[in-house]
Amino acid sequence: MVVLSKFVENLSSFMSEQNLNAPALAKIIKTDRSNITRYLQGKRLPSFQVFINIIEYFNVSADIILGLIDYTPETTFLPVSSFGKRFREVMEETKTTQYRIEHDLNISGSSVYKWLFNQSFPSVENLVKLSEYMEISVDYLLGRIR
Repeated sequence: MVVLSKFVENLSSFMSEQNLNAPALAKIIKTDRSNITRYLQGKRLPSFQVFINIIEYFNVSADIILGLIDYTPETTFLPVSSFGKRFREVMEETKTTQYRIEHDLNISGSSVYKWLFNQSFPSVENLVKLSEYMEISVDYLLGRIR
């Protein structure tokens, strides 16, 4: 998967720039050191909340760290707030319905419903799918840029 390999490369680079090892980053972003090791080995992507903690700690574009874009202009990122509220706003802006997301992306209705009402959060892979489907950046979907 392209996103995973680029994520590994970019996370490693950001850690190196700040002279951070896996235990130090794990402590900062409030996750287990073994999770960081799995990310760096390309075994998996982080959960939604750990991903948010990573991008907010490094103050980096979600799209950059995932390798979806190569460059973003100097930007001040807003903090990620209620995903469900932002997801509803973006769906309205893009005129995307819950049914279309479920049908076109093959995502269960209960998952989309839970995302809309903050009962659970999409995986990083689903964040990428949603942003591509709605033709917006992951940062925009998260409400980090307006």
